[in-house]
Amino acid sequence: MLVLDGAMGTELQKRGHANGCFEGLNMSDPELIKSIHRSYAQAGADVIETNTFGASALKLWDYDLRHKVKEINEAGVRIAREAAPNCFIAGVIGPLGDLIHPLGQLTFDKAYEAFKEQASSLKDADFIVIQTFFDIKELRAALIAVKEVFSGPIVTSMTFSQGRTTTGTDVETYVTVAESLGANVIGTNCSDGPEGMYKTIMKLAKFSSKPIWAEPNAGIPKIIDGKTIWSYPPKRFGEYAKKFVRLGSSIVGGCCGTDTSFVNATVHAVRGMKPLARHLKKQTKVSSRTRTITIKPTLIVGERINPTNKKEFQQELKSGKMDYVRMQAQEQTSQGAHLLDINVGVPALDEINTLTKALETVQGTTDLPLVIDTSDKKALESALRTTNGKPIINSVNGKTLDILPLAKKYGAAIIVLCLDERGIPKTKEQRINIGMKIINSAIDIGIPKEDIIVDPLVLTLATNPENEKIILESVKEFKAKGYKTILGISNISHGLPNRASINAQFFQKASTSGLDLAIINPDDTKFVGNIEIKSEFEQKELDKNAPVEKQLYQSIIQGNKDSILEIINDCLTTMSALQVNNIMVDALSEVGRRFNCKEYFLPQVLASAEATKIAFSRLKKELIKAGGESRGKIMFATVENDVHDIGKNIVIALLESNNYQVIDLGTSVPSKKIVEEVVKGKPDIIALSALMTTTVIEMEKVIKELRQKGIDVPVIVGGAVVDKDYAGQIKAEYSKDALSAVKKINDIIQWSRQKKSLTS
Repeated sequence: MLVLDGAMGTELQKRGHANGCFEGLNMSDPELIKSIHRSYAQAGADVIETNTFGASALKLWDYDLRHKVKEINEAGVRIAREAAPNCFIAGVIGPLGDLIHPLGQLTFDKAYEAFKEQASSLKDADFIVIQTFFDIKELRAALIAVKEVFSGPIVTSMTFSQGRTTTGTDVETYVTVAESLGANVIGTNCSDGPEGMYKTIMKLAKFSSKPIWAEPNAGIPKIIDGKTIWSYPPKRFGEYAKKFVRLGSSIVGGCCGTDTSFVNATVHAVRGMKPLARHLKKQTKVSSRTRTITIKPTLIVGERINPTNKKEFQQELKSGKMDYVRMQAQEQTSQGAHLLDINVGVPALDEINTLTKALETVQGTTDLPLVIDTSDKKALESALRTTNGKPIINSVNGKTLDILPLAKKYGAAIIVLCLDERGIPKTKEQRINIGMKIINSAIDIGIPKEDIIVDPLVLTLATNPENEKIILESVKEFKAKGYKTILGISNISHGLPNRASINAQFFQKASTSGLDLAIINPDDTKFVGNIEIKSEFEQKELDKNAPVEKQLYQSIIQGNKDSILEIINDCLTTMSALQVNNIMVDALSEVGRRFNCKEYFLPQVLASAEATKIAFSRLKKELIKAGGESRGKIMFATVENDVHDIGKNIVIALLESNNYQVIDLGTSVPSKKIVEEVVKGKPDIIALSALMTTTVIEMEKVIKELRQKGIDVPVIVGGAVVDKDYAGQIKAEYSKDALSAVKKINDIIQWSRQKKSLTS
């Protein structure tokens, strides 16, 4: 058992450091940081976390400290080591403050380089903890970067609320992705307090046999008689630490709001306890951002996103459009596919950019895991950086073994194609021999056995009537050796009449032989009539023959950026701008419903918002001509001492797509500044954001100053640590997420206008 230290920000604020860059204190006041570390060690902590959470280049840029990344991080490790020489030192890496494209403006490459630079500077730590992440794609970038430069153990820790991260990732998917990329310890931190974290720990123990790191915050702070009181006092906090250990945690401690009293209570609570031994059966799993699938007989890989013999699709790819890709992703999902194969190989095409764009389109359209199908190594690496979850590479053969390091680096499963420089094998023995050589090469570089799927290579019966028997026997032998198998079913009937019947019969025989994955057309009921799957993320394809208003409605729901301007122009030939706007509002309401029902997650919401924004940029001209006005003016600010703005920016994007005028005051805005800007800008609503328990109390200060000035403008508050009870306590409106914030603002604006109308 190991006990972690407590929070750094709380202690620095107690000592008068409310503003500025906490990590910069490693250089300007190292003795202060050392004293805090020492106090935690004296309280009984086994692990001291460095004061480097925001010490990446992208975060330090805000404080003109970009050039000090190396010095600040090295100092962070050195100070912790000097303060607590008998403790383990954890080099802390936090998120970068922006989402990776297409959800945000940050590129994967830029994120990767920032994490790599910081990890290099933390090389003297005993281990590194990648902490408080809520976007699985950013976690992938961090893990890949850290593994490249740091040889010690790596902890990953994501923050969950009600079983999912802000961007929709569930616990099983987090475990699947983190373990595929080599995380040594799987954890969770901050989140919604110890009680809310309990179910998350339970799931971590169910899906991972690795050590579990549990680091909840102390709940929500309240000011009582001038003192900050946390909703989980030390003794109760320690009781939950004991519960976490009983579930399977072996590393426990505290995040925001915890101090030496919490560390001491945790030490006493878990003293004498031993971590539970957990041995889980290894399984072959792949995932998207929001869904994990365990490979088992017989799942369907949709084959239709492939330009071979499809001239119209080839032309569309050359023009840069993705309508066909989006349509096929939607259709195959609704028709029962479990995974989707993505192939955009067209001669003379820029496959790197085209495959990347296709993957982004599919990932915004369906929640199915992906099979990346390309023979271009550079395109493959770009695709592996673009994927949100854990994909499959299709494929590696005896001539392309140089792909294996990419699979290892990016945590992908692989399809081993039983083919080498000698050509297509004709016998079962040749297939087994070639396949095992490739498999051994994969295992030698560290690709686990469960991530290897074998394709014995289907050849048509037209060239040899024995091919079916050879293939099926190969499937059985690879299965007997413990490997998953996959076949391209329709290849069996090339050059023959009655192909559908031959394919169906072969599929049935292969399934009986234990085939795990079948690459087929999921629309063929002869194949999939007895296979059931339900996607959480179903969309109907865009019907281009439907009335144009239905096309607009569906395009907003699907986040279809490619065709939205054309559809808007068509709408304006038969409808007024206001009618068109109302259709878009209705579509966004449906997006909100799906989000609340957990049919949609943040990536789909942002895609819809972006499509709406493009549409509205065209529609706005017509609304102005018609005398239309914005729906209202909203002023945003992240409260003082808090520099987080991702959630705020998401709400702003949604409001702008709903025709609101937005004034963004930025981050760490003092209450005095907010009051001044309210007087000057006269907004209809003030929206305040806070992510940390140590800064949420600033919201009450802002509201008090507004009311003392006689300003009765409605205030809405939100952020990861804010709840309805706290909002009620400070007399503010509350929203639990971006879409509910938009709905709440709509309601407030409508109510205010009705009130004005009645009083006038």
